[in-house]
Amino acid sequence: MKRRARIAPWLVRLSVCLLCTGIHGQPADAGAGAWAREQFRQTVWSVERGAPADIWALAQDPDGFLWLGTGSGLYRFDGVAFERFEPAQGESFRTNNITALSMQPDGTLWIGLFHGGASALRDGHLTNYSARDGFPTSMVLAFARDGGGTLWAASRGGLARFDGKRWQIVGADWGYPAERADWVMTDRDGTLWVATGEELLYLARGARRFARTGVGTVRDTAVAQAPDGTLWLSDGPQGTRALPGLSAAHPRTIDGAVTGEDSAPVHSKRLLFDRQGHLWGTEAMHGGVYRIDAPSPLADGTALRASAFDALHDRGHGLPSNVAVPLLEDREGTLWVGTNLGLASYHANNVRTPPDTRVGPGINTALAVDAEGATWLANGGVLRRHSGADTSVEATGLPDVNAMLHADGTLWLMGSSYLGRLEHGRLARIAVPVTGPRWSLEAVAADGAGGLWASFLDGGLFHLRDGAWKHVEGSTGRSGSAPTALAVDRTGRLWAGYPDGRVMSIDGANRRIYRTADGLRVGGIATFALRGDELMVGGDHGVARLRGERFEVLASADPSMLVGVSGIVLTREGDAWINGSRGVLRVRAAELARGFGGSPAAFDLFDYHDGLPGIALQATPVSTAAVDGTGRAWFNTNQGAAWIDPAQVRRNTAPPATFVQALIAGDRRYPAAGAVTLPRRTSSVRLAYTATSLAMPDRVRFRYRLDGVDEDWQEAGTRREASYANLGPGSYRFHVSAANEDGVWNEQGASLAFSIEPQFFQTGWFRALCLAIGALLAGGLYLWRLRLMAERIHLRLEERTRERERIARELHDTLLQGVQGLLLRLQALAAGLGRDAPGRQALDTAVDRAREMLVEGRDRIVALRGETGEGMRLVQSLRAVGEEVGQECDTVFQVAVEGEERPLCAPAANEVLDIAREAIRNAFLHAQADRIEVRVTYQPQALRLSVTDDGVGLPPDVLRRGRLVGHWGLVGMHERAKRLGAQLTMRRMEPRGTEVVLSVPGHVAFDPASTRHGKTRRRSGT
Repeated sequence: MKRRARIAPWLVRLSVCLLCTGIHGQPADAGAGAWAREQFRQTVWSVERGAPADIWALAQDPDGFLWLGTGSGLYRFDGVAFERFEPAQGESFRTNNITALSMQPDGTLWIGLFHGGASALRDGHLTNYSARDGFPTSMVLAFARDGGGTLWAASRGGLARFDGKRWQIVGADWGYPAERADWVMTDRDGTLWVATGEELLYLARGARRFARTGVGTVRDTAVAQAPDGTLWLSDGPQGTRALPGLSAAHPRTIDGAVTGEDSAPVHSKRLLFDRQGHLWGTEAMHGGVYRIDAPSPLADGTALRASAFDALHDRGHGLPSNVAVPLLEDREGTLWVGTNLGLASYHANNVRTPPDTRVGPGINTALAVDAEGATWLANGGVLRRHSGADTSVEATGLPDVNAMLHADGTLWLMGSSYLGRLEHGRLARIAVPVTGPRWSLEAVAADGAGGLWASFLDGGLFHLRDGAWKHVEGSTGRSGSAPTALAVDRTGRLWAGYPDGRVMSIDGANRRIYRTADGLRVGGIATFALRGDELMVGGDHGVARLRGERFEVLASADPSMLVGVSGIVLTREGDAWINGSRGVLRVRAAELARGFGGSPAAFDLFDYHDGLPGIALQATPVSTAAVDGTGRAWFNTNQGAAWIDPAQVRRNTAPPATFVQALIAGDRRYPAAGAVTLPRRTSSVRLAYTATSLAMPDRVRFRYRLDGVDEDWQEAGTRREASYANLGPGSYRFHVSAANEDGVWNEQGASLAFSIEPQFFQTGWFRALCLAIGALLAGGLYLWRLRLMAERIHLRLEERTRERERIARELHDTLLQGVQGLLLRLQALAAGLGRDAPGRQALDTAVDRAREMLVEGRDRIVALRGETGEGMRLVQSLRAVGEEVGQECDTVFQVAVEGEERPLCAPAANEVLDIAREAIRNAFLHAQADRIEVRVTYQPQALRLSVTDDGVGLPPDVLRRGRLVGHWGLVGMHERAKRLGAQLTMRRMEPRGTEVVLSVPGHVAFDPASTRHGKTRRRSGT
């Protein structure tokens, strides 16, 4: 059968990663019992990946960092990078060859040295202890803290205890008979156990003398306690064995050193029981690290043999070296092994693979689940049925099976060149309705009545019933006409998915096609999932659900999570398992509702970190996901089958401790030991941070925020460095938080405060100086602008004055001279007539009228020449206007002055007088006032003139419009004020009267040559 792979290049790279990191070790056997065994993911850091060599001791601090004691010094590891510890200035180790580490509850790290002596690392500072401080002078092998809190050290130079200040080598006064100690450990009851190299001793909690057990030991001893309380001991010639029943209350035991078996006993350099009860040991004779999943049945006192191993990891199975010594289980349950060529870790997988399958070129794996919930697996020509803990072989010698389907009591088998079913343990081939040397079966589905729906690449859709094929849909040779996914719902309706992204439902003669317009946007269809009336579809780039007559697409914050979906299975709880190119996704029922509602759904991802052997198998005739009767979810990948037991999925609930490591500015690195002050001209920084989640460090996610720059958290993914540019001087605080592989966030996170010193032009005093200078410049510019405006006004007024003088001169030289000549002629005519002569009276009247015209014309010429500003004062002119206009009225007229009178420039004086003349005339003619007052106020920066009466007042509509309909006097006043740059206001007085106020800026009104400053005084006159 032709297989088509739709795999992106990044998926190929991912497969390479699977082969490099998904190493499970060599199992001891592959029987049915192997199904119950846990499987572990091995991760290796060799010296080529930056790990130090000669790792002899391991410890973990309260912050989660892993400490490595090596032959070349002390290292710290955060799961990603190794950092060599450099002592503070003036401090150093007596030797760099470290052989023992012990982390104390207060965070003190005790360091034992190869040449004797010890160091205590507290808060980044070292305190060294040598023979002068009572410490043994030979190689340190182990530390232990007894039930009373006292620290002990095992050394080839003796056993020592620490009293808080000094070390003391214990001897006969403590009942300790030996001059060396090979191992020291404390059990869960607080009893201290010591292997002397000759026998095993113990010190009960609170006791002052060691007691003997009668158990002999030889050199290179290790002791550990199992979860059930049993002590296990290993030494050179006698091997690794349990000491059943041995305790401080029962000091005698069976010593299983002597055995009748021919094979050599296992000698373990170190022993460790993990939290699941598995026994781990580093093998001394042949090398590597072994695991025994159930050691309790072996705790009979006899020495272990290699046949008891459930797994052995040596250099041939991924361990950096066969020389492995220290073991450590961290707080997240990951087991660590140190070797002389690097570091390895073992993390229990949530995904398991069948122990009896093979993977390789030309070997496929097919799976199916029957009606009883049993899982059928075909691999390498062998067909097995797994039901609970039972496994049975149902057929052998089969041709390579690519896919299987179990329905209606029939197991359908599909290969590259055949279609058949299993009958009595043998393959019964079925003739296919298409011909040709190579044909491809695209999809199959059982019809629920013993028949089969099948889609062929070269023929379209067929139905097999009662042994006969019937063509249903599609045409031969037409691309895209053959469905790539088939499913039958509980009503018998057939659902067919096509590579162009459409879905067709076939119910007898009724057909309905769903396309993109119906919400179906998942690319080429690869699989269906049915649960009751619910239909879900998976495709090249998404998952969708049918609701009514439309599809809803599952929303994801990362669309690549739903790429290459070839298997979906829906559980009774409403959850969905999705097998895709990024791995297996578990989507809870609540998250499904959220995702199909348009909000991004949250997924639980299981990939090669969790033991998944590959990525979802593509272009298969059946779904690559199924659930068996026990609730386990099964998946077919391009590297074989795998399963997940939802009830046993481990979740890491420990939030990762988060740290800011350093700030980098330019070529200088600043440790994050406190607030950092950066030099002037710094504008770009980088901040390095990390988190100590050692289980899956490459799936730790980060987010960060810089106060004053970032409004919200910035998602960094797995990056461990943040960069900022174009920073100005000031104070900043950087925050970072991390989440482990299961999305548990450290909400507290870590932070670092830093500041950038300003350059002189960025300081506050410089800004204040600039503001002051700017204010002075603005003020000077404003004054210059005022002076410029005043000069322009003066120029315009002077031009007007010269024009008026020209007009006055021409009037005087022409009109007035002509009128004067005419007046003289009239006077001469009148003198030639007798007084009583006819027409004399009329002629005299004409002479008088001509004389009045001459006087009035001369007055106008005087006004045009501006002699009121030059030849007389403003106040005098105002009085003259009032006396002239009010000759025939009884209204009291008064002019008042405030301030010292100052000369006015002639153009301004003329405009002011014209405005005042109009206001005075209006008051006399229209106000019906008893009293009119004109007040002139000489202010330092302005000239203020007001005309006030107690008459009837201006009508409101006149005040609002600024003019009286049919009259232009008020309009002229406003126009003159505007040309003058002055402000003219009018208002009604209470209870009656009107006030007109003219305010003229001083630089416009006053003569520039005047330098006098007014002293306030008041004058009045009528």
